[in-house]
Amino acid sequence: MCKVLKKSFLLIFLLGCNNSLNLTNQFTLTLNISGDLQQDTYLVKRHLGKWVNIDSSSVKTGTIKMSGSISDPEFYYLKFGNDYIGIFLEAGNIMFKAHADSLDKNSISGSRTNEELDLFKRSIVPITNDLNNLYKQYSKILKSDNKDSLKYIIDLIDQKDQDRLDATIDYVYKNNNSIVSAYLAMSNNHYLDLYELDSLTNNFDSSIKDSRYVKSMIERVAKLKLVSIGSTYTDFTMNDTSDNSIKLSSIIGDNYLLIDFWASWCGPCRRENPNIVSIYKDYHNKGFDILGVSLDTDKKKWTDAIDKDNLNWMHVSDLKGWNSKAGKLYAVNAIPHSIILDRDGIIIAKNLNGDELRKKVSELLD
Repeated sequence: MCKVLKKSFLLIFLLGCNNSLNLTNQFTLTLNISGDLQQDTYLVKRHLGKWVNIDSSSVKTGTIKMSGSISDPEFYYLKFGNDYIGIFLEAGNIMFKAHADSLDKNSISGSRTNEELDLFKRSIVPITNDLNNLYKQYSKILKSDNKDSLKYIIDLIDQKDQDRLDATIDYVYKNNNSIVSAYLAMSNNHYLDLYELDSLTNNFDSSIKDSRYVKSMIERVAKLKLVSIGSTYTDFTMNDTSDNSIKLSSIIGDNYLLIDFWASWCGPCRRENPNIVSIYKDYHNKGFDILGVSLDTDKKKWTDAIDKDNLNWMHVSDLKGWNSKAGKLYAVNAIPHSIILDRDGIIIAKNLNGDELRKKVSELLD
């Protein structure tokens, strides 16, 4: 039996032991914190839509050291109370400096990958500043319940967020041999349709094809092709709110069917619900049905949201959140997510909302 690392922050799960370590893959992350932290420090990562704790430290000021082995640069987070600070870990000596009262104003040195990410972030500062200001305005208008102003500010946010996405994708195309580009592409993949994602994935240089981010994108493209427009539906069975087993195939045939992936905790979903309710009232008797598929984990919160939003159509869920069987089958990694099936069970539209959804239903049934 061999002991490779003592009590330190273990980031790579060693599959076996041998007599020597690959020193080229070793990293040391030193946190130099001035001032006093109020909570413990956690090293975390996102996995299957959840936060996973890798390790922690109770040190409140001064120096915290983390060390281990890592094969390729990978994105993690330092969690200080409610603050999450993103950081790439890679081989070498990485220094993180910050004051406990302003952790977001940190400096990271000793890492080319973090330096590149910082340069990209600086390049879109005007866009992110505009977005932050718009979100502040949105919060104020939300309290006033002015629907016209709310729609106006949401449209501005959408336009500015599109500017952010365009700048990001442009960077990814121009820097196709960069792990940072692969990370940015994977982080924004839910905004892209199948054609865009496939094109972006194929553009990456062979030198990073084996990175976890490019591999994840390749896998996602394969899944999306199985549920692309023109494909036949994939069947699934889930329980409704009364715990009756409902099979998707049993409700296909008579009407056009909107499969609406949503959750009670999803703000954008709840904001879209009045629009879906309005379309359902106008077109249900003409041949339009809806199946709500919830990514909730709490049944009461799910059913309460159905009642509160007046969602008077069939609903199912396995209450597994992002591990939803139906969500995985239909490659759902962001909600709201919608799919329209024709009477033969063919996918004829995806991810429509607002006026676009009403226009599509009108084309089908008016």
